Amino acid sequence: MASSPLRRSVESTAPAAPRIPTSVLEGLFIRGLKVSGRLVEELKALGYDIKQPEVDYPVQVFLGAVLLARQEVFGELTDEEAYRRVGRTLVDGFASTLVGRVVAVALPMIGPARALERIPRYLALMGRTDIDVTQTPVGERGRRIVFTDRYNRPDLMAGGLERMMELANAQPRITVEERNAEGYRLLVRW
Repeated sequence: MASSPLRRSVESTAPAAPRIPTSVLEGLFIRGLKVSGRLVEELKALGYDIKQPEVDYPVQVFLGAVLLARQEVFGELTDEEAYRRVGRTLVDGFASTLVGRVVAVALPMIGPARALERIPRYLALMGRTDIDVTQTPVGERGRRIVFTDRYNRPDLMAGGLERMMELANAQPRITVEERNAEGYRLLVRW
């Protein structure tokens, strides 16, 4: 049965799911977690072969790999703490990749406020141009940040931002204020 012209039009205008550059997966699994053995085979079964990486991966492969890291490496922690740890590990590992080093070297020089302003740019390096980011100042050393992100858990982002802020010479406190199907709101203080 052929689809109607209206349906084809809607399908063609729907945004494509994001693709995650291999440097992000390399940062988390090779440089951050330094995976080996069974975990390498489980990642391969998900579609990420660390020995023969592709240029990029569908966001669903990334999400499955993040869930695997949460379960296998941080299984004893609550979901919130485990995903924060995955986010921190991802940023640490990504900062040691070729692409990530360019960002990481600048963070101490630009400081936490400017680092937060650059979140959309950093997300684009990680393949996430689909995320809208809105920031509202909360005093001199705080920001309320709204992310329209249907894929990542807010705790993953919170952990990544915590580590990014530390690399920018800040001591952050990040609270997940709101979670919903279309995104989340974080309160970032330093």
